[in-house]
Amino acid sequence: MASQIPPPNSTFLAPRHWLTWAALVLLFIVAWLPIGVRLYIGKLLGLATYKLARERRYITRVNIALCFPKLDADAQEDLVIRSFIENGKGLIETATGWVRPPQHFSELIAYRGAQHMDDALAKGKGVLLLGAHYTTLDFTANLLALRYPIAVTYRAHNNPLFDAFMLRGRLRNCTGVFERNDLRGPVKHLRQGKILWYAPDQDYGPSQAVYAPFFGQDAATITTASRFAAINNSSVLLLRHHRMRHKPIYVIEFIPVPAPFPSDDEVADATLINHMLEYAIKFDPAQYLWMHKRFKTQRGGKPDSPYINISTPNKKLSEEQYQSLLTAAEVLSGSTSSTQKIQLQTGLQLWTMPGLASGWNKVKHPALNLDKLSKLLRSKGITTITADNIFRIESRKITAISCFVPKGLPLCTLDKQQVHAEQAAEFFARLHNAQLYCLHVNTDNILLQNTELAVLDPSRLHILSKSNAALECVRDLLQFCAAQHYSDAQLQSCVNYYLAAVPTPKREELAQLLAEQTADAHNVDKRIPTPTTSQSAKPEA
Repeated sequence: MASQIPPPNSTFLAPRHWLTWAALVLLFIVAWLPIGVRLYIGKLLGLATYKLARERRYITRVNIALCFPKLDADAQEDLVIRSFIENGKGLIETATGWVRPPQHFSELIAYRGAQHMDDALAKGKGVLLLGAHYTTLDFTANLLALRYPIAVTYRAHNNPLFDAFMLRGRLRNCTGVFERNDLRGPVKHLRQGKILWYAPDQDYGPSQAVYAPFFGQDAATITTASRFAAINNSSVLLLRHHRMRHKPIYVIEFIPVPAPFPSDDEVADATLINHMLEYAIKFDPAQYLWMHKRFKTQRGGKPDSPYINISTPNKKLSEEQYQSLLTAAEVLSGSTSSTQKIQLQTGLQLWTMPGLASGWNKVKHPALNLDKLSKLLRSKGITTITADNIFRIESRKITAISCFVPKGLPLCTLDKQQVHAEQAAEFFARLHNAQLYCLHVNTDNILLQNTELAVLDPSRLHILSKSNAALECVRDLLQFCAAQHYSDAQLQSCVNYYLAAVPTPKREELAQLLAEQTADAHNVDKRIPTPTTSQSAKPEA
């Protein structure tokens, strides 16, 4: 296929595009300011984004915590802030590269390893230039094109006007711009002996990807780079670039990818490229786009994703779409008048609840509360359901939540005392540290999954104020021990493990309450006052 062609500006005159037009006009004005002023505005923009973009801030924190575990919490947060600042500067630099001739900035380039590029071009087989999503990406690409004309691949932006602006800016300085799903265009470009820039550092899902380590973490790594290189036996170079910290000089370095690449082993190829990208990123980690969900796709699916607290998609389904979703589905036992549970052919379960999770009062809808409690549990290391999507079916006035349900056996189906005291203590300590409590411990809602305990339905838990928390902690623990028929020795062992796992400020009060209550370990309910009326109205867990 041919390079992309942007639609004319007249396509975007409708009022819904006016806000984007205003932002583009501001970027155009800033692009013509002196470089020091531009970078300062970029810094302010980055700091504002850090304050306002809650979800992107969360994703960045997760990525940096995973990739730089040896940094302490303060150093990690400093890197998060600097990353936002660099991304703010990068946006201004990007706009500058799209609207101003790159010849204005030719004196800002510092090449390293240019001989490798010259030698690769001399072979006449095309050059695959493996880049990454650095903050200086577009600006540096425009500078690079002054000496080495390149074509690039890209993913279309969700905003059609911004996408057209971006595409037009890239076409001004590149010999071709190919959408990421277009394979024929890049291959033809390489066969013509030209340079193709390609970034293998994005997570596009499990299709056409293998799992390879990236900063010590399993990352779904696309294998397209190996196929591009093999088709025409093209030379492969890694492209590293960054802006020097104390002066506006842009370093561009070409690094040969060592043989054998590509090999017959896609995992080995992906591991090699990720290792080289790590090397390049470490020159200045803040100048990398840590805001994207690099580790989104995991072997175990969404339940294993580290981005627990990102928003769950909330979609509207037509009756036809809902019926399609229910193809070959089966209603499960355990459904109630308030929640119907359906097994889908995809392996997920669909839990439907009356009412629509929309409007100003939607936060109180049971489906959103279920999603909230699930995330709270998982963030504390407790396995439970993972919400995949929330669906609003207006024709039926219901909301459905599709979810991954943990595998395991309910404790009510197992022999007593099959859960060790230490397992139980760790489970309830995590639960209570998340400020979640059971009104009554029902072992049909607690699963044994391998050697860990899991919660089947988070909505059967509740959040309680701190004033009543200690008593609820004792109630949960002792009711569970009684349900498991623990001996006095097992009960005392569970109590000791539990006290060691709870935060120190709570320990003394809990120790005193537990000492009082364990006098008669098999008459728990008589010894602990019943909940208040407001508490007892909540569903059991």
